[in-house]
Order: sequence, then C-alpha cells, then structure tokens
Amino acid sequence: MTTTDLRWDPFDRTLHAEPYSVWKRMRDESPVYYNPEYDFYALSRFDDVMDASLDTESFSSEHGITLDMITDDPWGPPKAMIMMDPPDHTYLRKMVNRTFFRSRIAQLEDHVRGLCRGYLDRYVGSGGFDYVQDFSAKLPVMVISSLLGFPEEDHDNLREWSDAQVHRDEGNPERSAAGDEASANLFAYYREQIEVRRRHRTADVVSDLMDSDLVAPDVDPRRLDDGELLVFIAMINVAGNETVARLLGWAALTLARNPDQRALLVNDPGLIGNAVEELLRYDAPSPIQGRFSRKETTYQDTVIPAGKKVALLTGSAGRDERQYDRADTFDVTRKGIRHISFGHGSHFCLGAALARLEARVALEETLKRFPEWTVDESLVEFVHTNSVRGPASVPIAL
Repeated sequence: MTTTDLRWDPFDRTLHAEPYSVWKRMRDESPVYYNPEYDFYALSRFDDVMDASLDTESFSSEHGITLDMITDDPWGPPKAMIMMDPPDHTYLRKMVNRTFFRSRIAQLEDHVRGLCRGYLDRYVGSGGFDYVQDFSAKLPVMVISSLLGFPEEDHDNLREWSDAQVHRDEGNPERSAAGDEASANLFAYYREQIEVRRRHRTADVVSDLMDSDLVAPDVDPRRLDDGELLVFIAMINVAGNETVARLLGWAALTLARNPDQRALLVNDPGLIGNAVEELLRYDAPSPIQGRFSRKETTYQDTVIPAGKKVALLTGSAGRDERQYDRADTFDVTRKGIRHISFGHGSHFCLGAALARLEARVALEETLKRFPEWTVDESLVEFVHTNSVRGPASVPIAL
C-alpha cells in the first residue's frame, strides 16, 4: 500500500478491535492525516498530541469534543465543562475540583472493594463468566451513582441508557433513535434528581455542587442553575461509567493474551498499580479527543487550516515508538510510564484518581480469586462509538 491508500475512519467497525496497524502507518507516513470523507485532520504522534492538548488557543473544545458533534459555531449554554475553553473552563474546574474531591474519593476504597467482592465471589468455583457484562460494566455504575446519590435500584437502567446513548450503528456516525430515547431517559432522570436535591440536600456530589460558589473575576460569586447542574451530572455519570468499564474489559482481555504478565501480578500484587498505567497506555479506553481549529497551525510541516475538525489520537500516542521502547509490548514492570490517556492540560480527566482506584482494586480482587483464565476471542464483542473504545463482552473461562 502507498500513502495515498492510507485510510483511517473512526466509524469503521473493523478498526474498533485493532486500529494500531493503521495508526502506526499514520505516525510514520502521515502524522498530520486528512480524511476527505468526513473533512477532519488527525494528529497521531505522542509529542504532537501532547502539544495540541495544551494549545487551547488553537484547538477549541467549545465546538464539540467528538468528531460527530463538532459544529462550525460554538455550542451555546448550558454545556458541560469539558466543552469549554479557558478562562471559563478554569473557573468552573476550580469549583468542581473542590466539590468532587470533597467527596473523599480516596476514602472510597473499602466501598469499591466490597462491591468487587460481591460481584466476583459468586463465580468462584464456576466455569467462567462474562467479565464485562457481569462485572466491569456494573462496578463503575455502582461507584459513580453512589457518589451522585442515585438509588441502587436505578443503577442498571442508568448503565443501559449510558451505553445506548454513545452507541453508533455500523456505517452511521449519527446517534440512532434508540440512542436518542436513551439520552432523553437519562436527562429526565437527572432533572428528577435535581428536583429532589433542591427540596432536600443529601451527602453526595449533586448536593455539593448546588451549595458551591462559582467564583470568577469581576463578577459576584453565584450558584449553578439547574441547566448547568444537569450537564455536570451527565458528564460525570456517563464518562465515569463508560471509560472504567472499557478499561477493565481491556484488562481481562490483555492479561489473557499475556499470561506471563498476569503471573507477575499474581505473584507480586504491588505491581498492579503500575499495571493499570500500562493498560491505560497500551489500550486507552478513550483514544480520540475531538477539537476545532480556531486558527491555522503547522505540525510536521503540514498546515491544519482554521475552522476544521481535528482528532487528537491519544490511543495512537500510547503506542508511539518515538516515546516508548517496545511500544507494542505489554509490560507491567515498565518504568516511568508517561501517557496521555486521561488527556493533558486543562482538560485532564476529572475522574482520573477515581478510575485508577477502581481499576487497581478490581484487579486486586480479580487476581486473588482467579489467577488464570482464558478467552475465546471469537466470542469477544466491542462497543461501537467514535469516542470510547473497548470490549462490550469478554467471556472468560476459568
């Protein structure tokens, strides 16, 4: 194949399972890749993705943060913090950092561990189970919904609606009618929860957000209105559910493919924290960040015009041989892992600490019970979105 034959399509399902060979060609042959079909540019090398992530003057989030939702004009309010640029993003981020971390994420470990035990113990002595459907898709819903104060009996519906909202049918970048219905159900639920908290505060993130002041220069401090609360809740709930579920799905699959690395973790659980970082580098659950070019920029001697959709391929950056020795090798003992799978700069993932905690505890509890498993990869299924990548189903045999 020649460079002119190089094609990367984020909506092509054949690339959802294995995009790395195409991303390698992009890094080597076309580091500033242009897709004429969907009229977007893509940066795939580590340094370029890092630099662009920091350059909010050139690359805006206000027009949308996934390729299918980016518009020529900035989105109007209310909109999620993730779809803001500095300085507005900075003021809101400071307020949310205070609120979110006041929820004592670091003290959640016992709760997360108890949830893991409850899900995993039932499969001890069994022939196997679906690691995603029966465990990793359920755990983050329970954790994030508990932080938000959502009743446990609602958690399964919230997970199903979240999954359906981001799903894309084959060959169609637009959300389906079922996805629209799921989104409507989610937002109706969030509105109901806001109404409940307005009448009666509880010990959760939603109530904390209601009682926190947004402080910005030259304006009086104020509280968030219902529309702002709504998009905050949506951002925290969906992002916290999808990415952790996919990260743990990758863990089940990757450790089955690399039993020698799994054995290292069984023998030395102290390596599991580092293994989480390696998993994030190796298979980023959120590998594509969408931006809009506000002005003309040049990368690798190639001009990206103003007014264009731009994909920052954090997933490709994690396999860049210019940054990592043996980039395609999964190594739980890798030293000095520096990845950008949680983003970088002002939009660094708000829930990174929580995701790391959940993943570490989930793997500790998994490996205590199941030091070995196999996966029939013909049975593995993948989610189909243009923003989140990972398994939807990983049946493991014990």
